[in-house]
Amino acid sequence: MGDEREGHPVASLLAIAGTGQNGATLLCRMLGEVPGFVAVGEIGRIWEKGLGENVECSCGEVFFDCPFWKAVGERSFGGWHRLDPAECHRLAASITLGRSRFPHPFALPLILVPWIAPRLRRDLEAYAELLDKLYEGVRAVTGADVIVDSMKIPGHIYLLARQRRFSPKFVQLIRDPRGVAYSNTKKVPRQGSRADKPMRTTRTPRKTASKWLWFNLAFELLRALRYPFARVRYEEFVDDPEAALRTCARQIGRELAPEDLEFLHGRTATLTPGHLVAGNRMRLLRGDVELRLDEAWRRELPSSDQRTVERVTSPLLRRYGYRPTSR
Repeated sequence: MGDEREGHPVASLLAIAGTGQNGATLLCRMLGEVPGFVAVGEIGRIWEKGLGENVECSCGEVFFDCPFWKAVGERSFGGWHRLDPAECHRLAASITLGRSRFPHPFALPLILVPWIAPRLRRDLEAYAELLDKLYEGVRAVTGADVIVDSMKIPGHIYLLARQRRFSPKFVQLIRDPRGVAYSNTKKVPRQGSRADKPMRTTRTPRKTASKWLWFNLAFELLRALRYPFARVRYEEFVDDPEAALRTCARQIGRELAPEDLEFLHGRTATLTPGHLVAGNRMRLLRGDVELRLDEAWRRELPSSDQRTVERVTSPLLRRYGYRPTSR
């Protein structure tokens, strides 16, 4: 678990890498139920969703009224009021070269070798320090051994890979790209207090497939560079959640005891509210949640779209154990 530096215990950081629509929020929440673990969700969006929009935390309180995030803000920064939300958002955008919906792939090598672009390097260093302080605040408030972060996008994962303070380890959560593509064709209502806002926009199967491919290629590169990655497939996670949780825990050197998994009953997890500010609608669920394999894409995604996704993702489709559909 965490070591000690300057007399203070340092938590381990377990970061989930993935493409979106892959079950990362649910996996993060379930890991947060393990004793000694705390789930913070998509922490890289806290500047936008928390400081900017004051959205509901998964506990039910809006961000600035949530006792947990109030305490973290005080411990990390002396209070959230001391931060400039616009500047925090600008620094966060440095990991994608300012692009949000489809991050620029050129950002990734620049994160690994930032001295090529001195101005970007300054922004990356400032943002890394911001995240360090935020993680430290979470550790201090909770006393957790392990912080679970489901931000998942390549830029965030690459930035964490260069960090040493929290000994980051990574879990690559992979879902069949045809399932991801189908999920992205559906309009989904906004969450919580924003339910009256327009529904989330959709993405074409070809665009989803392109994003799925280069995101996972980006993670494969880090694996090739010997960063500590484990792979978990969404389908296996839903089928055997206990095995998936044990795989994740082993990434930070922990073997889970039966009492660590008392919240799990077969494929049903009992979830407490937690404190996730960003993530999909799963972050707002509480109580008994049954894990069900969502393979509606086999019936609902047109065969022409399935073939398009298969062609685009073919470099990794079979590598991850997914077969093309029969013609």
